[in-house]
Amino acid sequence: MANANYDQLIKAIKQKKTGKIVLLMGDEPYYIDKLTGLFEQFIIPSDLRDFNQTVIYGNDLELQQLVSEAMRFPMMAEAILIVVREAQMFKDFDLFAPYIDQIPDSSVVLLSYKGKLNKRSKIYKAIREQGLIFESDKVSDYKVPDLINSIAQNKKMMIDPRAAALLADFLGNDLERIDSELDKLSITLPANDRVITSDTIQRYIGISKEYNNFELLRAVVQRNSPRAFQIAFHFARNEKSNPIQPTLSVLFNFFSNLITLYYLPQVNELNVMQKLELKGTFQARDYLTAFKGYKAIQVYNILHQIRLTDAASKGVDSNSSSGELLKELLCYILS
Repeated sequence: MANANYDQLIKAIKQKKTGKIVLLMGDEPYYIDKLTGLFEQFIIPSDLRDFNQTVIYGNDLELQQLVSEAMRFPMMAEAILIVVREAQMFKDFDLFAPYIDQIPDSSVVLLSYKGKLNKRSKIYKAIREQGLIFESDKVSDYKVPDLINSIAQNKKMMIDPRAAALLADFLGNDLERIDSELDKLSITLPANDRVITSDTIQRYIGISKEYNNFELLRAVVQRNSPRAFQIAFHFARNEKSNPIQPTLSVLFNFFSNLITLYYLPQVNELNVMQKLELKGTFQARDYLTAFKGYKAIQVYNILHQIRLTDAASKGVDSNSSSGELLKELLCYILS
């Protein structure tokens, strides 16, 4: 049949038009778990699941058991659902390929495979010909704030752009944790105030709105040395809570994006938003501020220095602490 994107597959699940075999695969478990849950919720009515819905884990599965489950017919229902969770643990996975053609149309076999399945394998080719495949890729860091906004909306909440950026900075692209933290906020926030702000994040999740990578980046953008070093000293006093790697990632991503602005024919808010695929105008304004404050050659040198600091933080030709390395890097950037 075809590959499906996330929204297409959700629609197919709710309409019960997924076909007889579906493969969920990829390095991002969040979407795989969400879709697996939707299959279990929508394909078989709750009062018919005892006889027509089976959930098996790959490490406990034998080939003949899966074949027998897939070939049986529904009992007082239109379909049966067989869910194989952790399918990457199924040792005879490829041997199931010859049986796919024999699966009756009244069966829905869901293979929840966390990792990359070899696209040249027999099982992948067989599923591609007769079923649906969804690939769950890791989300790029720059897309995380938009995703946080989307998840919040699905939970009937709104989140302002700076709060989304703050949460993304703290949690990175760990979508399961993001979803969990937003679930907590959904339960906590009153029905008449469903807007998540930076204050909300600080109050209920415990992220400091004054000392975080988002505020450090803002200080660097504005070339506000006192503020940048104030945050750096705070990080140095709490290195376990403020590891240097996420900080370097935030700085590197920003300056990597900034360098592209020097090649634009016209550098304005609209062009910056389009080029960098930004949703919030405040992000575009930060890039415009940095564009005015840093020359192109400075940005190239800063990116090189961030790479050197990253290597030093991993013990390459350096015994300095993370706090000292960050201070040295800020001295270089802001000089």
